[in-house]
Amino acid sequence: MFRSLVAGAIRNVCRAQPAFALQQTQRNFFGHLIAASSPAQSKISLLSSQNLTPPLLQPAALAALPTRSVTKFSLIKGKRKTVKAVLKRFKRLDWGAWIRTHSGRHKKMFKKSPELRRRLRQHVFTNATQSWLLDKMVTSYWRRPKHYIDDPYAPYHKRDEYFATKSKTFKV
Repeated sequence: MFRSLVAGAIRNVCRAQPAFALQQTQRNFFGHLIAASSPAQSKISLLSSQNLTPPLLQPAALAALPTRSVTKFSLIKGKRKTVKAVLKRFKRLDWGAWIRTHSGRHKKMFKKSPELRRRLRQHVFTNATQSWLLDKMVTSYWRRPKHYIDDPYAPYHKRDEYFATKSKTFKV
């Protein structure tokens, strides 16, 4: 019962804005672009509309801000959700590292040297900060080791030369 009350409250808060509020927001952001009836009025409106909103809230700045799009509390069960883009672009190895392919590895291959083509076919490790961030963007299910038949990444799932990721040997 409590879960449904919380979900209902969150749903009410997350509902879309009414049309008049959306129009008011658009007027605040794009008011200086609306043509006035005379050139003198347009000059005055341009001067008066400057610096109405802080620079971080202007539309160009909003497009440049990075987003991780993590859902911390889902509306139905209240649980964390996995970012599907992470699963599409990255692969997690059993010892905790994430790997990815080079970006643009299929573009303009005719311009690239054979050495660069060979390097682009290889995978790249993410650094510690990126791995930590990716671990936060997926649920614990995706952080657990997965076992697939004929896994091409099987040799890379072990890292026994480093003490922190060394697999434990059991003595009988």
